[in-house]
Amino acid sequence: MRERRSEDWTADLAGRHALEARMGAALARHPQLILLKKSTASLNHLDYAVTGPGDRLGQVELKAKHQPYRGWSNLRPDVAEANLFILDELALRKIIDAGRYAYLVVADLPGRRWLVWSILDLVLASKVRTVRALATGIGRQKAKLLIDFGEAAVSVTDEHAAAATVAKMIASCDADWSAIEPWPHGAGVRNPFRRTS
Repeated sequence: MRERRSEDWTADLAGRHALEARMGAALARHPQLILLKKSTASLNHLDYAVTGPGDRLGQVELKAKHQPYRGWSNLRPDVAEANLFILDELALRKIIDAGRYAYLVVADLPGRRWLVWSILDLVLASKVRTVRALATGIGRQKAKLLIDFGEAAVSVTDEHAAAATVAKMIASCDADWSAIEPWPHGAGVRNPFRRTS
């Protein structure tokens, strides 16, 4: 895998604001959601806070896959590149810290789809973790998690369907959380602890 170049960041940032605006508008327009706060510039909060069904406080983190990955397939050979997503470990920690009504929404631009994970979908999903040194500082490291789009709770065609998925998941979260049955979607349907050779 190659280090990120300045032109990669420039391209990602150029598209980020438009995606943030689209997702924020979709959350604000959904009849079962109230957009309380947009924190896309914050390093300490998830991107959006919403009130959902049952007056539950939900939080949404928006990420994007801007282009196909090069040089990462050897770390996750069980997943086709089109289904591979690289998530910062720090982002996962922030989502977990936000609680049971936290969701990850990923705009897969090359695949023209939007994927949604609940916090438990992310916890149950199979992952490969890799740690690499940062080019910006001696001795500093960053962890990345390679996850499979195929283990998302839902794959939809646009941000409006992603917002509707978040509303539906908030509405069913309490019942799903306390049920004796396995988690009803995403990786929970399959065995996330399968052995691979």
